[in-house]
Formats: sequence, structure tokens, C-alpha cells
Amino acid sequence: MQIVHSKPKQPLSLLQRKLGNAWAKHAIEHSPDEQGWWTLRIRDLAQDVGFDSNNRQYLKESAEALMRIVFEWDVIATSPKRPWKASVMFPEVEIHADVIRYQISSQLRQLIVKPEIYALIDMNVVRRFRRASSLAIWEFCVRFEKIGHTAEVPWEEFRDMILGETAEAKTYQEYKYFKAKVLKPAIAEVNAESSLRIELVEAKVGKRVVALRFQLEKKAEVQPAVEDGKVLEMIGEMVNLGLLQSEARRLAKEHGLEELRAALEYTRRRMTDSRAGKLDNPAAYFRHALQHRYAMPVAEAQPAPAPKVDLRQAYLESQLGEAERYFKELDAEDQAALVERYNAQAIAPLRLKKRATKVAEAGFRRWLVQDTWGEPTAEDLLDFAQRMLAAKS
Repeated sequence: MQIVHSKPKQPLSLLQRKLGNAWAKHAIEHSPDEQGWWTLRIRDLAQDVGFDSNNRQYLKESAEALMRIVFEWDVIATSPKRPWKASVMFPEVEIHADVIRYQISSQLRQLIVKPEIYALIDMNVVRRFRRASSLAIWEFCVRFEKIGHTAEVPWEEFRDMILGETAEAKTYQEYKYFKAKVLKPAIAEVNAESSLRIELVEAKVGKRVVALRFQLEKKAEVQPAVEDGKVLEMIGEMVNLGLLQSEARRLAKEHGLEELRAALEYTRRRMTDSRAGKLDNPAAYFRHALQHRYAMPVAEAQPAPAPKVDLRQAYLESQLGEAERYFKELDAEDQAALVERYNAQAIAPLRLKKRATKVAEAGFRRWLVQDTWGEPTAEDLLDFAQRMLAAKS
């Protein structure tokens, strides 16, 4: 099997690496339009890479920087007859109101869109990494997952693959410093955050390290040791917090129920803490709490204060009737397309069928609200709060 590896001529930030992975994954799973453009909703992209979708300037700057970076490809190929390739991977990018459009280099497109050549990337894993070097090493290793070990690469070549051919990379002229400052912390993060367990293997000439490779082991998948009803209930609680059903389903597979419950309780306590101010994004806070395994200290495990109105949740609930009216006004063909999209990301008990349950119908309406109108803005919530106060008075 041909394996494609790249070496950037400039360093890639963590967000730039995540963007590149998200765009490549989207290109594998979807076809471009007739002009060779892929289109991805910014909200979905933000979910994939874990950034604030409202920070368009940050997204624009990262995309622009990624467009300027030249990659060498197949840098560890052993055949002298294989052609050398260098290119900007994403030469054209456009950002519109709610979507981002991009093209892939013509000479690399056929390589990128083949899953057997460019490894399928699990964005749930990508999102967790906090070091660009960790993500780069994981990208390198995951392509050899079925083999059980990576190719052996001269350590200087591997350094440049991870850090780019930059002054920063050249500061690690001695292997021991590169190992201590880059390899060790990155390996630790890969082992902690991904489904792979990797072990560094050094090739030496005498006492001098000349090359390295990694031994790979697939971790056993964590399955919730609880009955289906409790798992479904937890998924529902995560969805109510603002997570998409597909993400909530993945988290339920990857984490134990107690771990999820601890992060959920930690988030809810923060949401009801008036001293800390309003929590703008409970879903993001929950992900952060789960990733870092936050939990309330035992000493603080006391009855929670009286629940306060969750303005965002109340707003979304108020939109359910409007979503139902909107859906009924659509043509049957458009209705069927929406139901098909919903069922594709819903867990089995929540999928709409001819004789749908009330739970499935409620799940569909909640999904339709967010799919149609997206997350409420601060202005939406303010206007809704004012209307609530006016109605009470």
C-alpha cells in the first residue's frame, strides 16, 4: 500500500493541522462540485476542530496561513524512481456567511481523496490534542495502524516532518533535546488521548541514535458497562446541554458513565454559579471538563442550589412549535430529505419511522430547530429574555 507523508516548509499551528485534517476528511467523504470546490458548513467545521465558530478572523488568518505553506510529499519513499512532489495543498479558500469553500491541489487531489492512501482521520481524536507535535505524530502513526509499526525514518527527517523545515526545528541539532522537548510530551499525549498506544523504538549506530520508528497497539474500545437505558438517558442529557447526537453517542462509547456524569455535574454547577457570570457555551465547557477529567471535590458535594432558568434551553424549547410549522409547510420531497438527514445522525431509538415514538418526534424537532436556525445569538437570547419578562409582568 502506498503511504503518503508530507513535510511542511513552515511550521503548522495546532489549528492549521486540525483544519487540514478536517478538510481532507470532508473531501474523502463528499464529492466536489463541477468546478472542483468542496463546501463545508462553518458550524460543522468548528465542531470538528473545536474552535469558536463566531471567531471568523481567527479562522480566516489560519486558513490564509495554511494556503501559504508548501508541502513536500512522499518524503520517506525509498524508491528513487518515485517522483518528488511539492505543492500548496489547499490553493483556493473562500469564507462566506455560514460556509467555507476550498479546493485541493490538482496533483494531490487523487491521493488525498482515497482513504486507503490518506488515512481516514477521526476528528473526535484530532479535537483533543493540545500540541501540534502530538497531532503530527499521531497522523504519522495512524497510517500504519494495520501494520503494527511505522516505517523507520532518520530522526532529522522525522524532526522536519513534525516541526517543518524551520529555524525552530534546526534548534534541535542534538537528538536528546528533540526527544526531551518534543517526542516525550507528544508521545504521552497520543497515548492519553487517542485509541493508539505508541512506543518509540530507536535505531543506533554505536551509542548514537540515527533513526526512529514507533510500535503501535490498538487500545481495546471502552464500552459503557451499563444497560442501554442508562446510556440512552446520558446521551439525552448531553444533547440537552448542546452537543450533537452523533458526538454524544461517540462520547458514550468512549467514556464510562461515571466519568460522563462527573463532567456533566461539574458543568451544571458552573452554569448555576451566579458569582462566575453566565456560561456562554455549556457544551464547550462540558467537553473541556470531560477532557481534563474535572469533577467537583467531595467536600463541595452538597445539595445544588435551586435551578435557574437556562435561557438558551428555554429559547430552543420556544422554537419547537415554529420548527413543526416550518416542517409542515415543506413539500413532501423536502420533508423526506430532512428526515433522512436526521436519521443518519440519530441513535436507533430516536430515529423517525412510520410509527414514531413521542421521544423520537421530540428529538427530531430539537434537531430541526438547530439545523434550521443554528445556535441563538446573544441578540436572540436578549430579545427572548425581554419578551419573557414582558409576558410575566
